[in-house]
Amino acid sequence: MINLKRLKFLQKLQPKILVFTFGASLLPVFVLSSAVWQLVEQPLIELEKTRLDDQVLAFRGYTAATEKGLANLISSYANWTDLYNAVQNSDREWIKKEVSTQLLFTTDLDLVKVIRSQNEEVIGSAGSQLFNLPILQAKIKNLNNQKKLSQELIDTGTKGLVLLGGSPISRSDGTGKPLGTLIAGQLMDKAWLRQFLNYSQPTTRLEIISLDGKFFVSSSYDLKPDIWEKTYFDSQILPNISQKHSVYRIQPDLGLNTIYAPIYSDNKPIAIVKIQIVAKYFQEAKLTLTRLFWLGLSLAVLLSVLIANLLAQQISNPIIQLAKRSKTLAAGDLSSPIPNVKNGGEIGQLANAYQEMANSLTTLINNLEQRVAQRTQELELARQTLEERVQERTVQILQKNQELEIKTEQLHTALDNLKMAESHLIQTEKMSSLGNLVAGIAHEINNPINFIYANITHISTYTQDLFNLIFRYQQCYSDPEIQTYTEKIELDYLIKDLPEIIASMDTGANRIQEIIFSLRNFSRHDEAEIKKVNIHEGIDSTLLLLQYRLNPHHDCPVIQVIKEYDNLPLIECYPRQLNQVFMQVLLNAIDALELHPEQLDKK
Repeated sequence: MINLKRLKFLQKLQPKILVFTFGASLLPVFVLSSAVWQLVEQPLIELEKTRLDDQVLAFRGYTAATEKGLANLISSYANWTDLYNAVQNSDREWIKKEVSTQLLFTTDLDLVKVIRSQNEEVIGSAGSQLFNLPILQAKIKNLNNQKKLSQELIDTGTKGLVLLGGSPISRSDGTGKPLGTLIAGQLMDKAWLRQFLNYSQPTTRLEIISLDGKFFVSSSYDLKPDIWEKTYFDSQILPNISQKHSVYRIQPDLGLNTIYAPIYSDNKPIAIVKIQIVAKYFQEAKLTLTRLFWLGLSLAVLLSVLIANLLAQQISNPIIQLAKRSKTLAAGDLSSPIPNVKNGGEIGQLANAYQEMANSLTTLINNLEQRVAQRTQELELARQTLEERVQERTVQILQKNQELEIKTEQLHTALDNLKMAESHLIQTEKMSSLGNLVAGIAHEINNPINFIYANITHISTYTQDLFNLIFRYQQCYSDPEIQTYTEKIELDYLIKDLPEIIASMDTGANRIQEIIFSLRNFSRHDEAEIKKVNIHEGIDSTLLLLQYRLNPHHDCPVIQVIKEYDNLPLIECYPRQLNQVFMQVLLNAIDALELHPEQLDKK
């Protein structure tokens, strides 16, 4: 509901004017803000780069001050007569107490070593963990051989950067030959970086990275490179560092600026320092530009409201009055005057057009009322005439409809009679064809089965004679070969089983003779005329032919037929046709029982 109300509100003229004027006044604000930002962006970037360069100079100054402090410290200790005498006397305890341990606990040194020049014997050391690095051992040996105050910034690979310095040991007055070298080293670790952050307020984060991209040390706890460093380290950062150039990352949206600058040793880059500072000038410029934008936006809103109100008074209010009058015109009020008719300009022309339209509508409505009254009279006459004609045609149609209904009933009755006659004719023809077929089959089967039935008795007699002959042979001749063959063919089982087979063949032949008799009795092919017959024989023959339908099959159990015949005399009839009737009646009964097997007793 709220969204629909807002849409209806925006469809009005005054809100549309307000939106248009606001958009028109807002466009210059955006264009001016964008142009100002484009003008000041590059100078701001240069200012931020200058600030980053200042931080790099401050870091290098801090590194130089560390180197200077290390040189002064080892020089003051190396030109000490007490140390000279201790080295000369190999007083290891005094060197450890007054030099090595003292320097480690009172200064920022991480490595102190006293070496005798004669046989390079170490007679005093502290911070031994750093001594195990091969690169430091080589550098210490080199400093011992130089016989002068010298120092070097070394990339140890695993421990980070180490500032290593050496000074020959001599007396305080400078007399005597140097007896050895005092070696001292300071690791540029997190504590050393945080001391720099204490003196450099703009710097928020400081990291030292090796030339292969591994982090040595960071002022924070996060030593993982960001995505930009992983992507552009080999393609942008490392090539510029190798050429002794710095790499700048100005990120106004994040409020941080980053510089990657080389760290030198013997005028060669050995590592990279990463310095991050807050984007001061960008933040100030963004704040100023934001204030200007909101100021311009406020002025645009105020100007839009004033212009919209002025235009509404000149355009919107007269149009609203005309809109209200148009609604009264639509309601049928054509006599009220149209407002702003005498005003000039387009609004006045529109009001005059409304007035002319009202006059024309009045004239048109009067003409339409006259024509409607005339047409109403004509339509009334036409309606009365049409009603009379409709009544006449309705009576005629009802009469025709009754006649058609009577004829339709007669046609339905005739069609049903024809269908019934056709069904009877087809069934009669089927039964007649079936009788002819059954008669032919019975005649063809009768002769062979009589031959089989007549010979079964002789076969039984001959078989018994052969069995008697075999018994006598067994009694008179006990030949081993005959005995073996007798066992092979299982003569005992054969003597027992063969009579049973002949008996079953006799039973089957009797069954076939009964079926042939039933078929001939059913067909009555030779009895097409009227004749006296026993109808019980016809029923029995039909049941014998339908015996396969009485056996259990599918979900239907066995159908048992109970015969209860009375003593009937011979009846004059057409035997063949009567048997066909018995067949049809019994088939219909069996079909009905198979459709409803649940009504049968399970037998």
